[in-house]
Amino acid sequence: MPSYKLRYFDIRGIGEVSRQIFFLSGTPFGDERIQFEDWDRNSRIKKGTPFGTLPVLEIDGEVIPTSCTINRYLAKQFGFAGKSPFQGALVDALADQFMDYFEEVKKFLLISNGIWEGEVDEAIRQRAERGVANHFPLIEEFVKVHGSDGYCVGGSLTWVDLLLTDHFRSLIHYFPDVLSPFPVLTHVVETIGSDPRLSEWRKEHESIF
Repeated sequence: MPSYKLRYFDIRGIGEVSRQIFFLSGTPFGDERIQFEDWDRNSRIKKGTPFGTLPVLEIDGEVIPTSCTINRYLAKQFGFAGKSPFQGALVDALADQFMDYFEEVKKFLLISNGIWEGEVDEAIRQRAERGVANHFPLIEEFVKVHGSDGYCVGGSLTWVDLLLTDHFRSLIHYFPDVLSPFPVLTHVVETIGSDPRLSEWRKEHESIF
């Protein structure tokens, strides 16, 4: 078996889906968690990544950068990429749409959790709220058409289920009723949240973000 090591900050953030894939698949991996102060003051760590960003995945010494690329790779390796190439494309499309949305809310979450300096002013909060208003109806309809049994695509767990539901864990902390208008997404959250394997992982990783 290859030797895996995931390098990311000591938060859930955009590295959490990869960790969950490893855990759910029963695959041993090195979970290297880098402190922000070390990242900020140690340029050697940053220069050791292809794009100066985290997460990165090391496989027998070879490096794969960027979160969604890592997620897609691991999902294909361990059976979380859909049951067919077409489903896999739908999973990727939904993930890409989600990342477009995430750009709207990222600043709000990073400042709210003290990862970026500053204060959440009304403009930052409104941008996050617009992101939800603009994207969630599209995501809701997509899942309504392409998902079933509480999963986003097809009727089985894929990495985009993990991506969306882990983010919702963070968002609901600040906007408790954010999913109330979206019954399909609410069903996804309930389905994924009831997975006993994932519940075990989440109990040990309760941070807001």
